[in-house]
Amino acid sequence: MAKRNSGRKKRPKQTTSRHYPRTARLNALLTEIVADYFERVDEDELGFMTITGVEVDSDLNVADVFISILGDDGDRDEVVLETLEEHRKDVKRAIARQAKLRKTPEVVFAFDPAVRAGAKIDAILASMPARPKSELLPETELSADAVNTEPGLTGDTANG
Repeated sequence: MAKRNSGRKKRPKQTTSRHYPRTARLNALLTEIVADYFERVDEDELGFMTITGVEVDSDLNVADVFISILGDDGDRDEVVLETLEEHRKDVKRAIARQAKLRKTPEVVFAFDPAVRAGAKIDAILASMPARPKSELLPETELSADAVNTEPGLTGDTANG
């Protein structure tokens, strides 16, 4: 029994943005909105701050905004977080105005743990004494046969 065309139009194929999860799209949008907001703010306490990312929880109630500060040594953490907290309501207002969501998530600021971990690893590596390359890589003798490793060519079949 063949299907009949009931006159209904087929739905257009979904765009590629549909294959990208909603929370990931929202994370990217909120990162852009928050970064644009702080681009216009002139706060000496913030110094050179980067919004490294935003993560919205699955029910869209809380948006964790991750930041990084240039030359971050940990001494200014409290001052920076207090300054960001002063701007929290304005950031939420900017999100509500630009994101067109039913409910605007609460904004929570935190230092990016990945950036901090990377800085810690860099500090550890910088504190290690440099070793000569001869200690790092063992020297190996290369034979004449190992140097000529062109596929299909061996000593017997190369000429003929």
